[in-house]
Amino acid sequence: MSWLRVGAIAVLAGSLGASGCGSSSTPTEPTTPVTYPQVTETYTGTMVAGETKAFHFTVTNPGSVDAAITDLSPLATLTMGLQLGGWDATAETCSKSLFNDASRVNTVLSGTPQAAGEYCVAIYDVGNLQSSTGFTITLLHY
Repeated sequence: MSWLRVGAIAVLAGSLGASGCGSSSTPTEPTTPVTYPQVTETYTGTMVAGETKAFHFTVTNPGSVDAAITDLSPLATLTMGLQLGGWDATAETCSKSLFNDASRVNTVLSGTPQAAGEYCVAIYDVGNLQSSTGFTITLLHY
């Protein structure tokens, strides 16, 4: 066998081996991070002395949760209670994980859920309501 023929067989074997094994390149990581949209939810209602009103929401991506009473009427200077917690769907109750018994309009209560799931926000009377009061709670989460 001539050296030329041996060289041609070696080149042919090498090219067949490379094409038969697939790609040898390493996958690359995405260059842009995945971002999740922030969700804004608004809850409104009316409450009377001694009452608590809870609203549940779903967190799809753990991150910050910010809640604030954004309106009280007829008296916007009232102090109310505001809480964030886990939602118990069976009992339809809101655990009191984070709370502020001295919330006023636009005072923000912030939390950081560790996992996706069902959570809740609640407003409650801390003993200041003398008549029915309208409220709005604004919630920001991911």
